[in-house]
Amino acid sequence: MYKPYSLDELKAVKDIITTHGHVTYQDGAMLEKEFSKRTGTHRAGGALYMCAWRMENGFYDDKLKSA
Repeated sequence: MYKPYSLDELKAVKDIITTHGHVTYQDGAMLEKEFSKRTGTHRAGGALYMCAWRMENGFYDDKLKSA
């Protein structure tokens, strides 16, 4: 089931991209623990990869700018 990302979760993904660079599918699995520590929530590695991909392609620009 689809669960929208909160602003805090999006900021965490943005920080992860800034820290580690472009996120690949394999990176997503390795970054699950870091994401959980930053947010207190759990997202699967594949979901984190897709969120990072969408972020890099501007899908969350409006949400991040309005914060």
